[in-house]
Amino acid sequence: MFFFARRAKNEAVHKVIRQFLDAVNPDLAVFDDDARWHHRSHRTAPVLLVPYDEGLSPHEACYALTKNLSVRGLALVLPQPFRAGRVAVAFWFEEQAHFVSGEVRQNVPLGGGFWQLGVEVTQVLDPAGCGDVKRLLPLATRLDPRLKLDALAASQLVQI
Repeated sequence: MFFFARRAKNEAVHKVIRQFLDAVNPDLAVFDDDARWHHRSHRTAPVLLVPYDEGLSPHEACYALTKNLSVRGLALVLPQPFRAGRVAVAFWFEEQAHFVSGEVRQNVPLGGGFWQLGVEVTQVLDPAGCGDVKRLLPLATRLDPRLKLDALAASQLVQI
């Protein structure tokens, strides 16, 4: 009887999760002017997001999560609306930060206080060739999953 009761509970949980997955399928969500020519890869990773309208604004930087990416753009999930037309985005892989810039093409509420930001990526930003981008390296370093933030000195952390 114990196993039957547990199995019934598990099946009820599985049913709810399946219904949720069907309801929020990212491939079925269509927004206005949603014309995609490139395949989207669904990956979740933290990124650094910096307004770039008239130069970089590190004091307005925030962190977001990727929802999906393609060779031409990416969708990010943020806990607040983002107010900029251009943006710099930092990714962390191969033990270093990589920067790109792009145009904000979508900024829509998802519910629960979260927003989706669609960015059309337009160029790579090289920290070696741009002092403004180089100033973002301490913030981008926080994207490294091996980094223990409590081990950093307080002076190395920037309040955002």
